[in-house]
Amino acid sequence: MEIDLAEETTLGGIYTVPGEGFVVELVQGGTTHLFDKQGLQYRILTKRQRGLDTTVEEKALAQVNNVGPVF
Repeated sequence: MEIDLAEETTLGGIYTVPGEGFVVELVQGGTTHLFDKQGLQYRILTKRQRGLDTTVEEKALAQVNNVGPVF
């Protein structure tokens, strides 16, 4: 299933998944998508290359980067 990158995106949440680390939930067009850090970075690069807004994704990535390891 292809994601339409031009649709409005909202941040659903950021979760810690055992064995996966942090996972970002993005809601787009009524559909929820989950991204790990690497997937989120790829999404940002792809949207930037197409000249699309990456504000929501960048804020989510900043939040993930600001949270240190949880012990």
